Amino acid sequence: MAAENPRSTVLLEEQQQSISVSEMGSWGGQILVLASDEARARQISNGLGDQPHHTEITGQADWQTRRLRLMGARAILIASPTADLELLTELLTMRRFRSVPVLVFVDQGSREEMSRALKLGVSAFIVDGLEPERVPAILNVAEERHALTLSLQDQLQKTQEDLAARKTIERAKGLLMTKSGLAEQEVYDSMRRMAMTQGKPLREIAENILAIFAIFP
Repeated sequence: MAAENPRSTVLLEEQQQSISVSEMGSWGGQILVLASDEARARQISNGLGDQPHHTEITGQADWQTRRLRLMGARAILIASPTADLELLTELLTMRRFRSVPVLVFVDQGSREEMSRALKLGVSAFIVDGLEPERVPAILNVAEERHALTLSLQDQLQKTQEDLAARKTIERAKGLLMTKSGLAEQEVYDSMRRMAMTQGKPLREIAENILAIFAIFP
C-alpha cells in the first residue's frame, strides 16, 4: 500500500492553480472517468450513454502529467483491477474534489481497502460489479448518498458553530455581570442592543467584549 505524500499533494494543488480558466471550464458538469485501460473505459462509457463524460486512461505513459488537469467534474468514476488508494488519497485531499461523488469499481478488493476508501470520502466502492447496465443506477445512488453526506456535514458544522457561539456569549455575559454587578438579563439585553446598533451578530459582540477584557482585565 502506498504511503500518503502530503508534499506531493500540495504540489498538485499548486500546479492546478496555474491552469487557465478555459481549461478549468472544459470539463465542467461532465462525469470524469478514470480507467486503467480501454476495455474498462468502454464499459463505463457504454453505461453512461448520452450523459456527458470525459475519459482518461490512467495506464498511459503520460498519466502522471495529465492527472494534474483533473478538474470541473460533476462526479468521478474510477475503474481498475485493484483499488489505487494513493490516487484516491490525492484526489480526495484536493479541495476541488471534496464536493463531488467518487465511485470506485475494482475487480477485487479487501474489506480493509473498502473501509479505507470510504473513510477517505468515496461514495461507492463496487467489487466485481462493473457492468454497463448497472452504472447509471450506481451513479444515481452514489450522488444521492454524497448529497446527504454533505448535508449532514453542513448540519454538524452549523451545530458546532452554534455551540461555540453560545459558549462565547456565556463567557462574555459572565464577565460583564462580574464587572458591572448587573443581572444576567440586563447584561444580555445590553449585548443585544449593541449587536443591533452595530449590525453585528451577538457572537461577534461577545468576542469583542472578551478581547477588551483580555487587554484591560
